[in-house]
Amino acid sequence: MHSEILRRLDIIKNAVAMEEEDLVAMQMQKLETLPVDERVRHILELIRNRHYQDVIQLIEQYKHDSTGLSVYEDPQIQGLKLELKVLENSLNELTDTQAELERQINAFNSEYMRRLGGLIEEILRRRADLSDDAAEQQAAQQDYEEFQRSHRQQLHDAPQTLTPAEQQQLKSAYRKASRLCHPDKLDDAFKAEGETFFKALNEAYRRQDIQRVSDILRTLETGATLSAASDSLNDKAALQAKIAALRNTLAYLEADIQRLQADETYQRIQAITDRESYFAELEQALQAELAVLRGDG
Repeated sequence: MHSEILRRLDIIKNAVAMEEEDLVAMQMQKLETLPVDERVRHILELIRNRHYQDVIQLIEQYKHDSTGLSVYEDPQIQGLKLELKVLENSLNELTDTQAELERQINAFNSEYMRRLGGLIEEILRRRADLSDDAAEQQAAQQDYEEFQRSHRQQLHDAPQTLTPAEQQQLKSAYRKASRLCHPDKLDDAFKAEGETFFKALNEAYRRQDIQRVSDILRTLETGATLSAASDSLNDKAALQAKIAALRNTLAYLEADIQRLQADETYQRIQAITDRESYFAELEQALQAELAVLRGDG
């Protein structure tokens, strides 16, 4: 049994060195079914928490104490590189989630304004015109003017209308492009260039501009070469600093995703089962309110 534990630890050590996260996870599952001691449990806990810096050295020390093998020389760099690679993958996933939530909210708000904005604007204008109290009239006029500005801006910035197939194409192109230019995962030498690409990419994605997103992806794949930190860094201190910064970024992204998921508009999107019926009912209610304000029938 002890020899099997040593063999699986050796596989994990090599998988960390080769940055093979899936292989690490597979061997973890096997080890967790075996009667391991406290030292092995500590190694497994480090891996679960994605702290790879000392994993190789601890495995080599454990092997040395168990079999007399010599300790591998300065293994922390390999562990840190894998740790950074795992964090970069998490950054990719969270970035995709954040961008998709923002896209959905923006698309819904745009559709709301396109279909109902004119009616709402007319209702607010008539409320302001019909108010007898000076203070109430001023407040109603301000509401009307603010909504009018928002309505016009939303129509100006309206995203393109896409078919379901085009939306999938858009998402796929965005995911590929964001992985190539996200500034938080790039080596510092490429960070400024990555920020320029990433800002343009997110704006195009928000507006569902599939052509622009595809153009940016093509440029990144054929022209701009931006190196990820996990591929280029080999200095221990630099790797540790990048890992710390990336963990902070991930914490921010997780909090922002929770905020977006709690957003009133997103909650409404999730609750709507038939969008056409939803907007038809709202339009009917607004038309009835406008008829009252006009004094119809």
